[in-house]
Amino acid sequence: MEIQKQKRVIDNYYFPEEIIDKILLKLPVKDLIRCSAVCKLWNFLVKTPTFIQTHLNNQTTAGDVSGLLLLISSESNALHWDNPASLFGQYSKLLHPIDNNKNSCWTKNRGSKVVGTCNGLVCLAVSSSYIDPCPPVILWNPSIRKFGFLPSPSRAVKCFLNESYSLCYDSRIGDYKVVRIFMEPDPEVEVEVWSLARGTWKSLSNVPPDFYPDTSRKVFVNGAFHWVNYPRRRTELEEMEDFTASVVALDMVDESFRNVEIPQAFWGNRPRPLMISRYYGDGDQFWLALFDPQGDSCFDLWVMKEYGVAESWTKLFNVRLLGSLEEKPYCIEPLGLTKSGQVVVRYDRNGEFISYKFYDPEDKQFRDFGNQGDHYYYMDSFVESLVLLGQTNVFSY
Repeated sequence: MEIQKQKRVIDNYYFPEEIIDKILLKLPVKDLIRCSAVCKLWNFLVKTPTFIQTHLNNQTTAGDVSGLLLLISSESNALHWDNPASLFGQYSKLLHPIDNNKNSCWTKNRGSKVVGTCNGLVCLAVSSSYIDPCPPVILWNPSIRKFGFLPSPSRAVKCFLNESYSLCYDSRIGDYKVVRIFMEPDPEVEVEVWSLARGTWKSLSNVPPDFYPDTSRKVFVNGAFHWVNYPRRRTELEEMEDFTASVVALDMVDESFRNVEIPQAFWGNRPRPLMISRYYGDGDQFWLALFDPQGDSCFDLWVMKEYGVAESWTKLFNVRLLGSLEEKPYCIEPLGLTKSGQVVVRYDRNGEFISYKFYDPEDKQFRDFGNQGDHYYYMDSFVESLVLLGQTNVFSY
């Protein structure tokens, strides 16, 4: 009744409801949070699932905000996001929910790492030395400074060594999902999927017997997670030429596995492992991409322009160090791709980090990357959103 009364006041003295909706939907997240304190109607409106999803759709389709990079420093545990208009020159630090929460039970003896980003959410995997650890996965929205814990999976561990997590949103079913892969010392691999709609973890019984993925890199394309897969377990005694790489996908609608064909050029011995990525293709398309190392200072980029069609794999360009940097012991490793098609690369020398640069395939030039002092282990697109706003069982900091 109070909301209806407030609505009439706004309709009579200000703007029609549909005009108010259109104005609010165009505002950035921080301004919307301020507006939610204006009246009960606006507070109710910005927390509705329809408004949150429509606002997110507007954000992701706006060219000036949808290509932001999320960069995480492994040393300071700081998260940075970059405005592409600043050309990697300026960063905003995102306050970590664990480091900045006053509740000591969330901070004592804990470490965390980012394992995924999606629709403004950041997925954190948390380790603990507790005898009775808290749930190991956090969903966090840094734009509205809210986070929540996922329930504990069936098998709890206290380190990151044998497990990995991935986060996605599948628009086909309108559901957020987290994939957990647990690799024991024996060859068996366990896979569990948490669904926001389901609210629980589900253990998958259809895991391929030769599934042993490189969990350090994964991408979500065409409604499925993809990993480079090596069917045999690596040991210190095995050489890289003993492995035949493949790409395995996990479809997030029916939660089933399938193989993705890759070019025959990848079937031979590799000087270094293949690295999977995502390329921003034509329009709003995402293309599955593979970095194919040709040595320590050179790699090719291949993309699958038509998903599921092996013949559509295309070599887009080659990245190679030239001049004095071509000599050993310099090494470059791709970290990821920007929306504009530039490749962010890490420079090493004798195994020691030097700097980051980004490579422009148009003019074939390397350019300096901002924040040279930080070491990054993850990057992905990031957009501000209202996801988690109005949800129960979430915390503010």
